[in-house]
Amino acid sequence: MQTSASRTSGPTGSRGHARKPILLVGSTLITVVAIVAWTIWPISQSQAKAVSLLPDDAVPAIVTDPDRRPVEVGLRFRVTEPAEAVAVQFYKSSANAGPHTGTLWSGRGRELATARFGDKPRRGLQVAEFDRTVILRPGRDYVVSYTAPKGRYSTDQSYFDKPVSRGPITAGVNAGVYSYRPGSFPTQTFGANSYAVDIVVRPTGSGGSPSPSPSSSPSSATSPSAGPSTASPSPSPSSPPSKSAPATPTTPPPSSSSPEVTGGPTPPTSIPDGFPNPATTGVPAGVRLTPYAGPCNITKPGTVIDGKIVNCTLNVRAADVTIRNSVINGTVYNDEGSNGLGFTIADSEVRIGNRGGTGIGNVGFTALRVEVTGGNRSINCWRDCTVRDSYVHGQFTDVTGVAHESGIRMGSGGVISHNTITCDAPDVPPDAGCSAGLTGYGDFATVENNLIERNMFLVTTGGTCAYGGSSSGKAYGGTNHIRFIDNVFQRTAARPNCGYWFPIASFDSSAPGNVWKGNVWSDGGVVNPG
Repeated sequence: MQTSASRTSGPTGSRGHARKPILLVGSTLITVVAIVAWTIWPISQSQAKAVSLLPDDAVPAIVTDPDRRPVEVGLRFRVTEPAEAVAVQFYKSSANAGPHTGTLWSGRGRELATARFGDKPRRGLQVAEFDRTVILRPGRDYVVSYTAPKGRYSTDQSYFDKPVSRGPITAGVNAGVYSYRPGSFPTQTFGANSYAVDIVVRPTGSGGSPSPSPSSSPSSATSPSAGPSTASPSPSPSSPPSKSAPATPTTPPPSSSSPEVTGGPTPPTSIPDGFPNPATTGVPAGVRLTPYAGPCNITKPGTVIDGKIVNCTLNVRAADVTIRNSVINGTVYNDEGSNGLGFTIADSEVRIGNRGGTGIGNVGFTALRVEVTGGNRSINCWRDCTVRDSYVHGQFTDVTGVAHESGIRMGSGGVISHNTITCDAPDVPPDAGCSAGLTGYGDFATVENNLIERNMFLVTTGGTCAYGGSSSGKAYGGTNHIRFIDNVFQRTAARPNCGYWFPIASFDSSAPGNVWKGNVWSDGGVVNPG
């Protein structure tokens, strides 16, 4: 959003440090005119240079998301030249009730500045200046966010399917971030969504010297620019904040998306013979890969991507899409509410990278002989999917201490057969780390009708290697027809229970249709679900 010089609530820049006019001897009128001109000039010039990533007049495709949970939503970005961070702004629906506060973070989650919005009830663009001067440096990651205490934020689905740049600001693929811990550093992503959050900056010049800071702390303000409400249902953020489709990316995403990895203890990942491993998953040896130049929003039924290096998130919006023999430096997904838009991904690698994100999801897909690494969730089998002969591991290290991580999350109608599954990211205080290799919770729908058979569950850094779908205290109970058959749970001297506590948790043997049969330890013996 490019700020205009006429915005009364926009950045004040060097207003408190306007240059002192030279005393002119003679006409009082000339002196007054000179003072006024000399004072106004730097204000208008500094405001005119203020810039943000998204257009001021843009109205999000989904003005009011139905999600009502408190949430922190934000934008991950970089700058290409030294710039002063001036303000945070976001598009507000009339249902998005405050109070709203904004925060500027370093790429590793350190709070750099805050802002408080005036929270006028009108819909439109809201702007608040930061409480201190922060100079942004090229090559560093930053996040700007605001707290929506009652949810109902605005979204554009798939907006960050490709890198977006304006002026000195750049945002990579999956730049929209969120956290369901309001006021905390947001790191999670979903479907390349934008949450209509933006940063306002002012370049400081090629020399990189900071602009003068205001003589007093700037006050918060809002500046609505109303647009028509086009609210429509969308997945809510664990099925997170929503998604709209921009143009096809032509360049690989910048590496702006993640904090640096720090080392940490991980469990052994030796894979017993007969189970999927790096040699039997991913792109087969001898396949020649070439850069992918097609669309990242796939709308043509029957599309085939074969032997490609894909440097973007693939949003599948058509039926019978096939991806094979390819490397995806990003993610592959369709909407959780979609029907008839399934896809097949086979003999491929999905490299989410050192950031939050889900590698493959969500509905009606088949994943065969796929290796998935990075991100905080390798695969989301929300509904009617098949994952077979695949290997999921190597989730990212969240140095901010926020992300909960897993290998595969099951919802309903899933077949998870003959895979090697683990979550091996190290714990990072206060709250980051693995939940389990396989998870399934009734947060958004009942967990039901899933077959989990002949898988190898490697030892995990999480509390358990698998969840059975019957976690207490969830919004949706009634878990049924969860069948664990002939799976192998690894155990070692360091991890005698596969997980820190258990091999399996929240499996209800008495639930209708639930089956626990033939599940054994890697070194012999029967695994009981209790």
